[in-house]
Amino acid sequence: MSGPVSSDSTKHELQPRAERHRVMLGALIERFGHGGATRHRVRDLSTTGVRVDQAERLQRGATVLVTVGSLAAVGATVIWVEQGAAGLRFAQPIDPDDARSKTFVAKPSAPTRQRDEPLGKAGWLGHIRGAYDR
Repeated sequence: MSGPVSSDSTKHELQPRAERHRVMLGALIERFGHGGATRHRVRDLSTTGVRVDQAERLQRGATVLVTVGSLAAVGATVIWVEQGAAGLRFAQPIDPDDARSKTFVAKPSAPTRQRDEPLGKAGWLGHIRGAYDR
């Protein structure tokens, strides 16, 4: 007969596992106090977590920020690391469709000119209208 099972392991066993989606995505992971973000390949994704490759630098128990698809800087905890892969649990459930969607296109940094607004006088070509500006 085996010994008593701890409440933590029983709790873990009784929690249903979220549906996993096999994907091939890229992600950026930021580790606090370790410089810039590192790039990783996402293999599995669910509402509660993600499995990433190229995870040699991640440490079990570390808190990280994950950016994948249109999800930016989502908090996560590294649950396991082995053979170059890692499992991360999100702090809050995510929508996998957001993670699979393409990131937004950045807005131009300079204000756009209205069509009927005159061109500026700066530069030697300021008086010429562009070929695509009709």
